Amino acid sequence: MAFLNPAAFYLLGIIPIVIALHFLKLRRQRYVVPSLLLWRAGAEDQKANVPFQRLRNLLLPILQGLFLLVIIVSVARPALQLPGIVHGKIIFIVDNSASMQSQEMGEARLALAKQEALKRISQVSASGGMMIMATHAPKPYIQQAFTTDKDKLRRAVQNIAPTHAVNELTSVFDHATRYADSPQDQIFFISDSFENLPVTSVPINKIAVGGKAENIGIVQFSVERIANQYTILAGIQNWTDTQRKIDIALGLEDGTSIAEKLVTLAAGEVKTVLFSINADRLEGRAISLYLVDMNDDFELDNRTWAILNPLKQFRILLVSDRDQLLLMELLRSYGDHVELQKVSTDEYHGTGDADIIVFDGGISSEHNFLNVLGTESIIVINSERELPFMTESSVEIITTPVSIIKEDKTHPIMQDVSIMGLQVKESVRRELPLWGNSLIESEKGALVWLGTEADRQFLVFEFDAFNPGISSFLTTIPDVPIFMYRCLAWLEAGTVPIKSLTVQKNRTRQIFRTGEQLKIDLSTVENPNIQVKKPDSAMIELESEVFSETDQIGVYSVFSGDSLFARFAVNLLDATESALSYSTTESSTEKQVNEKNLLQPLTREVWQWTALFAVCLLLCEWWFYHRS
Repeated sequence: MAFLNPAAFYLLGIIPIVIALHFLKLRRQRYVVPSLLLWRAGAEDQKANVPFQRLRNLLLPILQGLFLLVIIVSVARPALQLPGIVHGKIIFIVDNSASMQSQEMGEARLALAKQEALKRISQVSASGGMMIMATHAPKPYIQQAFTTDKDKLRRAVQNIAPTHAVNELTSVFDHATRYADSPQDQIFFISDSFENLPVTSVPINKIAVGGKAENIGIVQFSVERIANQYTILAGIQNWTDTQRKIDIALGLEDGTSIAEKLVTLAAGEVKTVLFSINADRLEGRAISLYLVDMNDDFELDNRTWAILNPLKQFRILLVSDRDQLLLMELLRSYGDHVELQKVSTDEYHGTGDADIIVFDGGISSEHNFLNVLGTESIIVINSERELPFMTESSVEIITTPVSIIKEDKTHPIMQDVSIMGLQVKESVRRELPLWGNSLIESEKGALVWLGTEADRQFLVFEFDAFNPGISSFLTTIPDVPIFMYRCLAWLEAGTVPIKSLTVQKNRTRQIFRTGEQLKIDLSTVENPNIQVKKPDSAMIELESEVFSETDQIGVYSVFSGDSLFARFAVNLLDATESALSYSTTESSTEKQVNEKNLLQPLTREVWQWTALFAVCLLLCEWWFYHRS
């Protein structure tokens, strides 16, 4: 409680004066009378008329003193500090992404974010209730629905679990804005970074936690098998301000060390480290690449995992009426595990045995396309007809030469590869479907594009790429062979039992990033009881082919009943998350002023109640006086 007029307490000096009046009685004059019979009562009163005699009735001075005390308190204007009230709803969104596991003075950023949320919950109330959401939680991300019960809200905040997923805010804010239907509604976002914050129709109050942290981590990681050797490529980045010497080790899941290297990283430098190990007796095992004795503020990017799955036979079927020797050699040289077979268009009647079918010259109307439904990947080269997997697509033959003017450098296939300037004498212009992604474009349209439809992957060349009379595509060395190998690797990744539903920057088989949604092919599984064991040993029942709980780094195991079906690895591998960016509260302007005003406690005066109590005391004093 606070007092808006504390100077009124100087009036407390009146109370001792009132009490003293009960001790100091007036002296009466002495008179001679003939009889004391009528003055007996007066004589009794005279006995108490001597100053500082013992009080015979304490109740009246106590009531009078208490009355004066309450009156003085009322004049001092007592007021209660009540939590701020928002005439609407409040949605608290707590960031629990990987960077929130960074340590700040021995405490995780997520713990600091929870403290901020708990403080706001105690300081403010909302007439429409408050809701708690987490950025990485099962949709719709709600930890506690709208309520005015602050105990429930506090428990929901404390129960927010840490995750290793990278920051992806669009979906959670889309869900949050659906519950905000009033102009008075507010969103409070508690995070260590506000980069890429989506634009919403609801005001967002930013609450920053964390400070500058030092980190060295693994941002790139891939494993490839060539012949009898595994090649492990890792990228290490230093976010500190000083040069550091880092010991990098490669070991097996049982702790056995395989190789170790010492590298020197300048401040802000990214360095590539290459390991090469013999594949003998390592197939099917998990390996880990880690930074030895690395004590930084962020541990999640100090270690990565990979599964050394044995290479299975990769079957490619070429359907062509031409002697495509260079194309066949290019397909065959992709790897020792390639099994290449060629048939003419008349001999092809559909098959489900091949992993990739290459239609040289397009898919003719005689081909029974329904027979290739079991095929995961299809390559179509120079099709002048409508494609059976596309509906209502217009086809136009371009007979004038065109040049490549655009490449999709964001796609993994096109990284470090360029065939800009290549001229094509004849091509096809086709309206791409919504699921199509153009890789290479000319001024007339897409020349090479790919996409995924109905669980099958398609790669389409809209020109005769392997005809030297049409273009010099085949003789463009070394970019075209690298481009084709990456296309095959991309398509091959779609044939494995476990694959990502999103575009990966690195399509190393059975290596994924946190937060990715995976599709687990259960067509060959006999036991319908499928469980996934997470790195923390938690068992998740798989109710569909899509597994989305990749919120931890480490090795996952898929079980069919009691039998191990497959394993896969999940790593962080995100330079933005590992940078541990942060936003200080001093950098915010208008939003923070609004938040401060919004959370200012309300002052409610209660002098009316004290004054009413004083009146009640006065009535009691009057009643006791007349009763006496």
